[in-house]
Amino acid sequence: MYIGVIADNIADRKQLERLLGRANIALCNETGTLYIEAFGDSKSLLCAPMKYELFIIDMTLTKDRGKSVVEQLKAVSAPGQIAVCHPEGTPFSYQDAIDGLLTLQKPVMTAPLHQLIRDAHKAHIQASVPTIEIRAESETHYVPLEKIVYAKSRSHLVYVYLDDGTALSMLGDIDDFYHWVNNYPEFFFIKKDTVLNQNHVLSQTKKEYKMDNGEVISLSRFKGILPF
Repeated sequence: MYIGVIADNIADRKQLERLLGRANIALCNETGTLYIEAFGDSKSLLCAPMKYELFIIDMTLTKDRGKSVVEQLKAVSAPGQIAVCHPEGTPFSYQDAIDGLLTLQKPVMTAPLHQLIRDAHKAHIQASVPTIEIRAESETHYVPLEKIVYAKSRSHLVYVYLDDGTALSMLGDIDDFYHWVNNYPEFFFIKKDTVLNQNHVLSQTKKEYKMDNGEVISLSRFKGILPF
């Protein structure tokens, strides 16, 4: 996990480096190795901002206290989460105006810093997993593709069955569903109203597929593109 630190006060910068070095030892089993790169100004940080999963900004010598750094990172669509350090009792007036901005209170303590790193790592992992938007009549779900066992159309809806036993209804027809997943080779038609996720198939015969959630799906005369 790559963490970019920008702190214009050298004492603050060295302190953050020490705390993050200790966090690397404490959290490596959860987050993997923490690669920490610290800078005194934004020019150096912005040379390669796309590799960082977390930015920690601690600007004390500038009037805007880091706002311009945040805006520069947002302008280049840097993917990492951004945390801004602030003295106790002195919140940033712009934090609510910039979507997703996190704060870290000074003096920086071990527990909140470690939690910040855990949360950033979790968010990065979740963001890297492909998801599908499933819109029902009253709510919308964002489901990782790997959790989908199969989808079947019925009565002007598509029912999407997940590996935890949940069945979500989706507005549209099976072709609409397949439009969202056809770039992923594990999804294929077995009949005109049913799409399976190959990764959840336990076994196959000429008549049926046995899925890892215990369901058995019978084949019809319709023959789709089989992956086996």
